[in-house]
Amino acid sequence: MRIDVHTHIWPERIAGTVLDSMVHDMGLDAVGVNTVEGVKAHMRESGVDKSVVLGVVERPDQVKRANDWLISIQDDMLVPFGAIHPELEDKADEVRRLRENGIKGIKLHPVMNSFYADDPRMFPVYEELGDDMTLEIHSGRFPNDSPDDPLYAAPERIMNIVRQFPRLKIIALHLGGMYMLDEAERVLLGQENVLVDTTWPPSLREVAAETLTAIFNKHGSHKVCFGTDFPLASQVTDSDYILGLPFSDAEKEGILGENARALIGL
Repeated sequence: MRIDVHTHIWPERIAGTVLDSMVHDMGLDAVGVNTVEGVKAHMRESGVDKSVVLGVVERPDQVKRANDWLISIQDDMLVPFGAIHPELEDKADEVRRLRENGIKGIKLHPVMNSFYADDPRMFPVYEELGDDMTLEIHSGRFPNDSPDDPLYAAPERIMNIVRQFPRLKIIALHLGGMYMLDEAERVLLGQENVLVDTTWPPSLREVAAETLTAIFNKHGSHKVCFGTDFPLASQVTDSDYILGLPFSDAEKEGILGENARALIGL
């Protein structure tokens, strides 16, 4: 089974506006349309069986409305992860509501929502996730961050969560540290109880094959999950790159889907 653990789509009425903003802010081109049908069309072309759709919101008042929509789009191809904002008052209650409606995890974006990943305000969320839901969390910087910007999602802060909540199932996104691979290598790679994904827009090919192979070997290929950041990167391009790396067929199948299937429970 092939699974992309990192995609973004929105309701059709706002998808175009959101995509324009993403393309402008990130300085990247879109490879597809960021709607339900858009990601499914891309999946069919790429041979991807399931995509995890990650909920992201800018304000706490958007959380429940976004999650209602994510709950509604669950099917055999799409696995939505709910959105949680640090300023939401009933964060743990919202995690419970997601679980009761079949949602298998949440996405947190410390950089976008301006909070430190190991902020004690988030501890009730981590506790409520338990060992049956999965946390996907942005790790690292944005490409256009300045040196003086706060490091809300530094790999060390992700590891603080791992240490404090050892039962929690965590995927640290962007190879454990977007534009912070040196710190990810020092404090996160090779650690237990945390997986990483391969998301590196506009393409995983931005990371040299030798570097990527070393990352997979240090962390353990069984703790790596395929992710793209669709619509900002192509599932077929990135999966083909992984297939060309010097790993066994079983290891590649794990990275491209089986590791995520086992972790998330798909």
